[in-house]
Amino acid sequence: MRQKAVIVLIVAMVFAGCASHRKYIGGSDHMKDVSIIDTSRQVNRANAGEILLGYIIDFTIPNPLAGGASGGNQSREMFTEGIIACRAALLDDYSTDADILFNCPVDSNNGENSCEEFSEQYRQSRVRDGMFRILIEMESGFSDKSMEPEHWAMYLETPDGVMVELVDITASPVTSGQDSVYSDYYRRSFSRKTMKRSLSLYFKKTTFFGEDLLSGDNPYLLLVISREQRTVARLAWKLKPAGK
Repeated sequence: MRQKAVIVLIVAMVFAGCASHRKYIGGSDHMKDVSIIDTSRQVNRANAGEILLGYIIDFTIPNPLAGGASGGNQSREMFTEGIIACRAALLDDYSTDADILFNCPVDSNNGENSCEEFSEQYRQSRVRDGMFRILIEMESGFSDKSMEPEHWAMYLETPDGVMVELVDITASPVTSGQDSVYSDYYRRSFSRKTMKRSLSLYFKKTTFFGEDLLSGDNPYLLLVISREQRTVARLAWKLKPAGK
């Protein structure tokens, strides 16, 4: 009888764990599987862009200053003003190497030597010991004020529901450029300029409880973006292969 009770308890725990996992990562979450990336592959100029793309998630969030346009039955112009197009890149040690080589300026005179100075400046200004970054690039056709980081709460969430706050956030200056995120139809029909800004989110690699967020038993790295206590985006990077 006691053995049967133990078996029932184990089965219940398994189903509870599965339910918790389903709740942790939902079907509507934006996800990228980085567990399939071969990190033993040497990064160079030729493959840096391809490697970096494996860490990137494209998504959109409601524009906090545009009045909540949803895009349902509204005009294309209202829809594009009602959203901010975003691209998030998880920058661990490997993808940071790729980001450096991808963005290193080409110098026809010095060749690869030009990357040494760029790499040193990059690491001094953007890389911090014991931390990793999530870089979010934003593009809006509405207002530069709509991309202020103060509009959102951004944090990581562990499988057991613990919120991991960011250590720091830095924002680049707002720049203007040609529309690049909306459809070709919109670009041809409604020529316009857009504003761009990037946010760098810094997190400690190891939590207060000694958990390594980028490896170990953590199956996903989940970033939650919310505004006024309402979740507007959930981005998940799968860290472990299935069954491991």
